[in-house]
Amino acid sequence: MSTARRKLTLGATALAVTLLAACSPGTTDDDGGSATSNGGSDSPVADVQADVETAMQPRDEISAPTEELPGDLSSLAGTTVYYVPLTAQISVFQLYGELLGAALAEADVDLQVCDGGSNPSQIAGCIDQAVGASAAAIVVDNIPYGMAANGLEAARASGIPVLIANQVVDPQLPADETLAYVSGPAPQMLASAADWIIADSNGEATVVIQKVTDNPSTLAYAEAAESEFADRCPDCTVVVNEVSATNFPLIPSSTSAAILSNPDVDYVLAEFEFFVQPTIGGIQQSGKANQIKIVTSAATLAGLQQLEEGNLLYANVGQDFSYQGWATADALFRLMLGGAEVPEYDIAYRLFSQENIGDIELTEDGEASGDWYGPTDYVDEFRALWGLS
Repeated sequence: MSTARRKLTLGATALAVTLLAACSPGTTDDDGGSATSNGGSDSPVADVQADVETAMQPRDEISAPTEELPGDLSSLAGTTVYYVPLTAQISVFQLYGELLGAALAEADVDLQVCDGGSNPSQIAGCIDQAVGASAAAIVVDNIPYGMAANGLEAARASGIPVLIANQVVDPQLPADETLAYVSGPAPQMLASAADWIIADSNGEATVVIQKVTDNPSTLAYAEAAESEFADRCPDCTVVVNEVSATNFPLIPSSTSAAILSNPDVDYVLAEFEFFVQPTIGGIQQSGKANQIKIVTSAATLAGLQQLEEGNLLYANVGQDFSYQGWATADALFRLMLGGAEVPEYDIAYRLFSQENIGDIELTEDGEASGDWYGPTDYVDEFRALWGLS
């Protein structure tokens, strides 16, 4: 697979809005102040502010696992892994697929992308295609097992291992020699987004959470944010607005209705960056754009560029897809070499705001490199682990 940098297709259209000119506790000032500047050590949210400051820093160390592979990696050369994202039209899936393909190519393993199209029938067709092609393994991304259970069961029965990416582990379907999970840090990311709002508002936010109802994992991620508010912000008011990718055109109107029903709303937490644009539409419909800040997760280059421009988007939490690509390849190699137990992978994430966005290189190369999140020595560590250096 080519490692050329792909062009992001999910552009975030920059929208001109007027920022609040007055500074008050819990707001961002004209000079790019942030949640970390509110209050001192005696602040009621001082512990949250400290966690926000930590989350905004790159990691000091990001390491590959140390468990040896269960066999000779050269035996996998020339095989093909199928990657089935929920939809290939979302840029985070494009990025993850590209980085996974680059890592697999280190062992001369090819990656075949099959677009799930956000449609169970299309997803099933991709899995059937992989089985028909005698794929070495199948990766389904952001697709719960139950959405494609028949096809995945058939794949496993035929000896094709399955890896589920970016979903919580299903307790009814534990990992085994034919099934693995690389879940990602989404719950922690949503909790960190909630922390930013708590700190920025000095513990007095009224926030609409755009809770994505598409599958059990998206529900769990939003509930991590809800729990964070409940545990750490007793004076915050949380309003849940349920949204879905399958009803994307309805998001602006439902967002506007949630805001107008709660006129003190000053924050909207869009669960994923993909939902920011319709969320902005809803905020504009409500006529409250001058009082509301958007916070989100699943940061892409386009979203962070929007953050840098200083409009309605004030904070965005991203995960290190470079590391996750290498980690997923490592997990696949273990499955394909005999179903060895997959180790835990410590996938970094980082909270970006207008305070630290200037610290990173906002380019496609910067995004793909993993440099945004900390050192990338893990690349050489994975190569050494695989016997390639």
